[in-house]
Amino acid sequence: MHKNVFQTDLDRVSFTPEGRKTLVEALMRAAPAHRSGSWTKRIAAVALAAVVLAGSALATGTLWERYFGRLDEDQQEIIGTLSQELPAAESNGTTMTPLAAFGDQDFYYMMLEIRAPEGTVLPDYGEDEGYYQLFNPDTGESVTLLDGAGNDIGGDLEFEWMPRTGDSQVLSVVIRLWPIEGVNFSDGTDKVLHIPGLWVQSPDKLYTPVLSGSWDFNIGTHTGNVESRTLDTTGVTVEDERFGTVTLDTLRVSPLGLYYRSSWGHGAEDDTLLCPPLEISVVMADGKEIYLDNTIGSGRDDECWYESYGPFEAPIDLSKAVCVRWNGAEISIH
Repeated sequence: MHKNVFQTDLDRVSFTPEGRKTLVEALMRAAPAHRSGSWTKRIAAVALAAVVLAGSALATGTLWERYFGRLDEDQQEIIGTLSQELPAAESNGTTMTPLAAFGDQDFYYMMLEIRAPEGTVLPDYGEDEGYYQLFNPDTGESVTLLDGAGNDIGGDLEFEWMPRTGDSQVLSVVIRLWPIEGVNFSDGTDKVLHIPGLWVQSPDKLYTPVLSGSWDFNIGTHTGNVESRTLDTTGVTVEDERFGTVTLDTLRVSPLGLYYRSSWGHGAEDDTLLCPPLEISVVMADGKEIYLDNTIGSGRDDECWYESYGPFEAPIDLSKAVCVRWNGAEISIH
């Protein structure tokens, strides 16, 4: 997907809020107050803590350039702030390790390393040979998301395989979870992502098992510092020649994406249109306009409303965002 792929041990470094606090306290204790020059040492310890924590955030962000492409320092820090640590899972000799993971209320990203048992080769396949898959529709095995009671809370997901680093025993994949009605990825409750195995899908859609087992990751028990803002949309409307006056009812924006709901007075004569084809983007302080990578939505044309979710092409720093531009209308973020 992207060139200049690399990985170092530092790429794996990230800190939970508790880890950050523990590190700072440990470094502060390294400078006892009764010794001469203790304030100098104490300041140095704080500075070192700041450097280490900033470095861990940037390392995590740099790792994500394999997926998003080039990220500036602000974007890397945002990812570091949102990131959480998840333990590896092992089954039948295969270890799956979350290299990095982060999310907000509506979207969740996990970069997962799949390491096969010693001596197992995971070949590269061309498009005319097959594709690696994390599911098998013939047997009904698929990636699931379960709540703390074991109920399937469903939802949409997509995954994208990362370029190989030369190790024939290892694959890396990014899993992106989309919004699920009534589910908040950042509320701190149990949400277990279950992976049932690895298959190769042939061009004829025949599935051959490669790795079997059961791998579970509780993505809901730890969350980063999620910043989400519901903006004031009072009186925000635009005119559409087919739908009439379209009102922006709700607009929520986070560093990862946005959600909006709109309504209008009457349906269009063209019954192929579910909703007004409006554009939406975020305008940054430097004038750059950030668009959505994709959207998923639902609505009722007979009730004249539509709601849509969409992740940004890459995370943004909300503190440097000016407004949301909705088909020409501008809604201030601050």
